[in-house]
Amino acid sequence: MAPSTTIPKGALVGILASTGLAVNAVAGTSITAPIVGVAAETVTTSAAGGFIEVEYDADWLFAASSIAQVSVGLPMLVVDNNTVDETSAGSAVVGRLVEFVSTTQGWVHIPGT
Repeated sequence: MAPSTTIPKGALVGILASTGLAVNAVAGTSITAPIVGVAAETVTTSAAGGFIEVEYDADWLFAASSIAQVSVGLPMLVVDNNTVDETSAGSAVVGRLVEFVSTTQGWVHIPGT
């Protein structure tokens, strides 16, 4: 994990492009790509090199910026470590929307890498 980082349980975990270390997922592929899964536990590091267990190949309920029923099946992109959307300028793909709940929530299948 990146130094001085807290990744909460249930957060999207990405890989920092410049170092290869795990971080909270944020918008922009230059920052985090790929998304490797969802944090299975809350972990805080003070120095680089800590480890975090991630889960993948399952469906998770995430907040969404603004999705619609027609978004089902579309790739969902990172907005932040707990929010997705089908449009998020240059962001990494989280997974596909498998169930629309509301304009601000949906189930996303995260396949892992």
